Amino acid sequence: MNTEINNLVLSLNGCTKEDIINYLDWGWCREDILFKSILNRDTYYLNPDPLRNPLIFYLGHSAVFFINKLMMVGLLQKRINSDYERLFEMGVDPEFPDELQKTLNNIRQQSLEEVWSYRNEVYQTVIKVINNTPLSLPIEMDSPWWAIVMGIEHQRIHIETSSMLIRQLPPHLLQKPDRWNYAPSLGKPPQNEMIAVDGDTIILGKKDDDFLYGWDVDFGSREEVVDSFLVSKYMITNCEFLDFVNEGGYENKEFWDEESWEWLQGENRSHPKFWVRDGEGYQYRAMFDQFDLPLDYPVEVNHYEAIAFCRYLGQKKGKKYGLMSEAQWHLASKGNNDIDNYNLNLHYQSPTPVGSIKTAHSDAGIYDLRGNVWEWLGDKFTPLCGFKPHFLYQDYSQGFFDNRHYLLVGGAWITNGMEATPYYRNWFRPHFYQHAGFRIVEK
Repeated sequence: MNTEINNLVLSLNGCTKEDIINYLDWGWCREDILFKSILNRDTYYLNPDPLRNPLIFYLGHSAVFFINKLMMVGLLQKRINSDYERLFEMGVDPEFPDELQKTLNNIRQQSLEEVWSYRNEVYQTVIKVINNTPLSLPIEMDSPWWAIVMGIEHQRIHIETSSMLIRQLPPHLLQKPDRWNYAPSLGKPPQNEMIAVDGDTIILGKKDDDFLYGWDVDFGSREEVVDSFLVSKYMITNCEFLDFVNEGGYENKEFWDEESWEWLQGENRSHPKFWVRDGEGYQYRAMFDQFDLPLDYPVEVNHYEAIAFCRYLGQKKGKKYGLMSEAQWHLASKGNNDIDNYNLNLHYQSPTPVGSIKTAHSDAGIYDLRGNVWEWLGDKFTPLCGFKPHFLYQDYSQGFFDNRHYLLVGGAWITNGMEATPYYRNWFRPHFYQHAGFRIVEK
């Protein structure tokens, strides 16, 4: 397995089989690295996030996805383990933890060693399919090769999913991988001024002819006229959010609507999830360690907390703040599309201080619109005009057009593959956590 060659995105018009195998290997290896950081076999049977499956499910899930899609397009004639290929097939999106209980017992009965063995057998099977299948370019949606690329991109999404779960385990259950480097804090963050973005007309949606993979919800189009607006130069930092915490933001019902207040009371939360109380101050929970809260990192919160901060700051300054719309984000992020200019693809293995990567800005001079941490938007998750589910994954997105999920864009430090491109549309319920933060827009 070649684990070092990382094609940042895979060109579907100019790739070779070797390119596809290298692209597969990079993601497969990174997912392996995360799971092998778990020290104790019993830990695989925990679900660190009560809204997610146990870790062993995710160990098997990416592999099962490959087999099921290869069967659908006829590149594979025989299943490896039909029981696994049902049990580990579907992820979850529960509103409440109790919704998970009916599936947990069966998953927890599975042998860790056998799931690892299955995973290794699937890798060899996928490599064999790639080597034995004639490659015709470009790879288009109706090509059997689309199933292979879909499997690779799906696994790259789950690298991030698993990282969020592993991050919620106690550090003593983990061993930090070699060469896992956190970005150093630079101290107090820069002044977060508001930047003017000139209005324009924006057309949302991935182009059909760019020869890059996309998920069904990335395709289609929507034209929107965007008025000029003011947006924060940087994402809201731990330092800025600390004022909200210290000034009673989590105790003041004025900053929360009925739904988010009910969530807050149920969680009994008084600070962001990845802050750890330490005497009079806080430490920061990174992937594998705790250390002093880096004040210049972007704060990582859910949608409820982001909106509460906007209400707090608006009351404090006598203004009205919110989160950007999808069209505003695309307008603000125009220019500078080189993925290498941002904290993406594990460039660092943590967020970076806001504004510290000097190349990570748009033409408007706004920093970290891509990479670092995901950005919550004010828009709910809806399809673009012309949306069509792909036959290989009918339920990828359309089940979530329910007015209960919000968009996230831009990617995080661990986001990789096509998910690190600007047209990738992510979504979560407002109480879910991801490596995600926000910036403010003046209403």
